[in-house]
Amino acid sequence: SRVHGGPTAYPCSAPASGYFSVSTLSPSLAHCSRLPAPLRRGNSDSRIMLARRFVSVAAAQVPSVALAGRARPIPAVAAACQHGLGLAASSLPLPGIFAQQSRGYYFPRKNWMPWRSRIAHERQAALRKKRHIWPRRSDPEEKPIFYPKEEGVLLSFQEAPIRVGVKRMLDYAKLMKGRQLQDGIDWLESIARVNTEPILKLMKKALEDCQEIHKMDPARLFIIDAQPLRGKYVKELRKHARGNYGFMRRPRNKFRFTVREMPLEEYFHRLYIFNKVPRSLSADMRLALHQSRVSPQMQKEWAPYLCAHSRHRHRMELKWMDSTRQFDYYQAREEWIQRYKSNLMRASTEAREARGLAPLPMAE
Repeated sequence: SRVHGGPTAYPCSAPASGYFSVSTLSPSLAHCSRLPAPLRRGNSDSRIMLARRFVSVAAAQVPSVALAGRARPIPAVAAACQHGLGLAASSLPLPGIFAQQSRGYYFPRKNWMPWRSRIAHERQAALRKKRHIWPRRSDPEEKPIFYPKEEGVLLSFQEAPIRVGVKRMLDYAKLMKGRQLQDGIDWLESIARVNTEPILKLMKKALEDCQEIHKMDPARLFIIDAQPLRGKYVKELRKHARGNYGFMRRPRNKFRFTVREMPLEEYFHRLYIFNKVPRSLSADMRLALHQSRVSPQMQKEWAPYLCAHSRHRHRMELKWMDSTRQFDYYQAREEWIQRYKSNLMRASTEAREARGLAPLPMAE
């Protein structure tokens, strides 16, 4: 932040030696012109640091400096003194608008300025947009690619009370939101924290209920919303040292998340076109191939989902086929959905054939 107090602007959080020196301070700091002995020893960096601190401590006692015949406030020196030495804001003679200012803006990474983060985010958005492949013809009889999030089967699950703070549960909600339900379970289990147990228990119960009661496809279950809800506090009496007692406030909060069964058309675009495969799904495929539970021929069929290298080759092939007009989006989607439904019914079909029964007709 900058303060415009005339023809010259002085940054509030700049170091003291950047704009001020001992010679430019007011005459009341004449006793500071002779620096102590430690400033004459050590390397240049240590001398600079000691000089800054020495000038900051001295300048914190004077509210202004004399520059070009005018009295200017010294927010840089006072802010450096307050930040470096941990002095209270009330002990510094900061005039006017500097009374409540304690430190400058904090960047989460070095040189990660807002304009640079904006450029990075715009580049990431352009890459995500480039990753899509859209139909080259409009067919009103075909089903849409994306559906509203409120459309379809939505199930909400809630657990209460949970003895975990809202701030901690918010981190877990950010970690699991937007992921497949099984992926969310795997991510929370990988943290290996005790306070994730009630949330993990709720998620596993939700997965079981969706499969057993609602007959939903577990591979298409995605968490579209997850949020902690603030509850009440329970006060408990606790003994402290020296015979003292005090009240401890224990939280009793809630946690709720919503699960949506993704439509097959949207699931096809996410897995086959956009190629964002859930980690649990790709890991199960690789494990099945490694343990020889499936034939080696499945490597070719599962190539679009197995690993990062195979997924990248699949996307490049799709881009090339689309650019050469060899890829029909709607035809590829219809074939993919038919194969997916046949794989879902394969277990029941094989069981009926073993008993000499006719297979069930495929549901639309």
